[in-house]
Amino acid sequence: MKNSLLLGTSNSGKLQEFIFYIEHFSLFKNFQIHDLTSFKDLGEPIEDGKTFGDNAEIKSRYFLKKTNCLVLSDDSGFIVNDLKNYPGINTAREARKMGGEQKVIDLIFTKFENLNYVDACFFCSICILGKEEKLSVSGSIPGFIINERRGINGFGYDPYFIPGNSDKTFAEMDKKQKLLSSHRFKAFEKLSTQILQGN
Repeated sequence: MKNSLLLGTSNSGKLQEFIFYIEHFSLFKNFQIHDLTSFKDLGEPIEDGKTFGDNAEIKSRYFLKKTNCLVLSDDSGFIVNDLKNYPGINTAREARKMGGEQKVIDLIFTKFENLNYVDACFFCSICILGKEEKLSVSGSIPGFIINERRGINGFGYDPYFIPGNSDKTFAEMDKKQKLLSSHRFKAFEKLSTQILQGN
């Protein structure tokens, strides 16, 4: 599809954020934007990379092969600083395997008795891939993981993460405040700069 951009995620919360950032940074103005529902039977890639960047590229390469569209995908998650990159690239998979985000949080805090929060960092890597195009960027936000959920907004681990420049979890922030202070914002900010520079 000529001048088409496919947003390579089946996560509805992430999809909404992609659309917000594309509009916020005035990206892909001359492109028709598609999500995965525009295509039938795409399946899902096997995310077996060793880094967030690897997995973002795996997703984009998979959907490029399936659709011939320029694809934007990301991989994101958080790392507890003192747990050797856990949960890292397995952030979402750990929640699915264990039965929810709270179970992952509970496991983390079994290793930090008598603490209500631990240092952590949220990461996002984006890969844009086409037949002749490739662009990769990453963004991160340092902060804290807390042991009990706070707030009702957002998705995933948003109720458990407090960025270092705030006293609110992502889920306690209003939607726009979270969108403008997240790891995904940082990655899209770098992406917009690189696109403007023509790199």
